[in-house]
Amino acid sequence: MIQELRIYRLHPGKLNAFLAQFKKAKRFMKKYGVTFEDAWINPDRKDEFVWMRSFTSTKARDKTIDAYYSSPEWLAIVGRIRPLIKRREVRLLKRSR
Repeated sequence: MIQELRIYRLHPGKLNAFLAQFKKAKRFMKKYGVTFEDAWINPDRKDEFVWMRSFTSTKARDKTIDAYYSSPEWLAIVGRIRPLIKRREVRLLKRSR
């Protein structure tokens, strides 16, 4: 299992607009194989949104991401969601056992 931690720094005052667009994006994640785990807002940084998604393997992640980001649903909202994000950080995580 591969976990992907995504940390977004949003442009000032754009959190609510981002959350509305993210809610739309979340609706079709499962359809393309993206497992949404959870999301958080940093109480100390009102411009920071953190979320996690998971995949069965690195290979499955690559295939899933290609399908999701080329989907008609994503292409319909990408122009409204990406301009709200000032900076994006992505970390791939693997459980240590």
